[in-house]
Amino acid sequence: MLRLLIADDEKYDRDSIKGILSSGFPGQLEISEARNGREAIEISERLRPDIVIMDIKMPGINGINAIQEIRRFLPSVYLIIITAYDYFDFAVEAVKNNVREYILKPFSKTELTEKVKEAVSTVTAERQRRQREIENQEKLYTLMPVLENEISYSIINDSIYSIDYETYMKYLDMDFNHACAMVVQVRENSAPSVKNGENPGDSVKVQIGEYIEEFIGRRYRTIASYRFTRDLVYFIQLKGYEDEAETRLIMINLASDIKRETKRFFDVSLWIGIGSCYRGLNNLNKSYKEACSSLEYKSENGNIVHYQDIRPEMSERMQYVDREKIALFKAVEQYILDNMREELDLETTAARFNLSSFYFSRTFKDVLGHNFSDYINIVRINKAKELLKSGQMSIKEICFSVGYSDPNYFSKVFKKYAGFSPTEYKIKIDEGTGF
Repeated sequence: MLRLLIADDEKYDRDSIKGILSSGFPGQLEISEARNGREAIEISERLRPDIVIMDIKMPGINGINAIQEIRRFLPSVYLIIITAYDYFDFAVEAVKNNVREYILKPFSKTELTEKVKEAVSTVTAERQRRQREIENQEKLYTLMPVLENEISYSIINDSIYSIDYETYMKYLDMDFNHACAMVVQVRENSAPSVKNGENPGDSVKVQIGEYIEEFIGRRYRTIASYRFTRDLVYFIQLKGYEDEAETRLIMINLASDIKRETKRFFDVSLWIGIGSCYRGLNNLNKSYKEACSSLEYKSENGNIVHYQDIRPEMSERMQYVDREKIALFKAVEQYILDNMREELDLETTAARFNLSSFYFSRTFKDVLGHNFSDYINIVRINKAKELLKSGQMSIKEICFSVGYSDPNYFSKVFKKYAGFSPTEYKIKIDEGTGF
């Protein structure tokens, strides 16, 4: 049933129109009435009619002004104006406001019926068209995951020519002219379901896979495979990014964001391997294999590995010469000193200096002689020693000032690196027996 609103300040006219339409369209129209422009706006906002028959000349807000206001929130409403005045200016304004029909008073029953019949036919056809459109969209949305999974599976198995991939790309609205692969592994024993001895490959894995796909989709076009593959696999289209070094940095930063947000949302840790960018869907299997190869170099510190950081011919080209490398890590040292009170982790620090965690971890040890976590502790404990010697702060205050939140853990770390507990160290200072 369609909703129809009659807006006219003359009750006789409203009753006449309502009587004609009630008898002419039995069971087809739900008819409401408004006595002026203000009521027409209020009722339209509340009932959202499909068809409005509006008298132009009404006290207060006239018909044209009411139509303008109604169209703000009902842009597709079918409008018929009706008036006793055959003014050209009104006709011009009516056309501007997308009024479909124009009836002059006095009108005949036949004329009114024909005009409303056309309105009912048009609105009904539009409803049916919209319904078909929604149904087609629903079918397409249902089909999309199937297309994504099939094309992803074909890339992974290097069998892209066995499917009509050009048609698939058309439906997906992707061309893969510049794209790469990202392979994500959920670290064992990092998720609650794994700790309980369950298989994370079912509900938890799918939830994580969907979350990452949606996260990537906020920035780039992507297709994914994670329901029927051991790892979570993503093929990401990077339109507008042609420079190899730039795309490498973009992907490393994206992986870092994924890792951080997934940890926050699911409390799981990830390993992420990234392949190089290639042109064309038929070359993406190379990127996928590179991403898988990168994961062979994963470590506790290097959780994100880009293939360009392990590829021998790229290594010489992308790594810094010794002098530049030393200068860079002098800046890293200063950053650690300035921020020792903060929570420092390898990946965030590496990203700050536009480096992958794999390259950063490896080069950090080469230049500074310690792995990242050891170096942080050494810096903090050395600073704690200085503060203990000054005698101006308590051990607990020193603990917090150098970046530890738990005094017991601070004491444990201090003893590991200094050979004594903080209390023992302070006693020896006070006794003048050492240090």
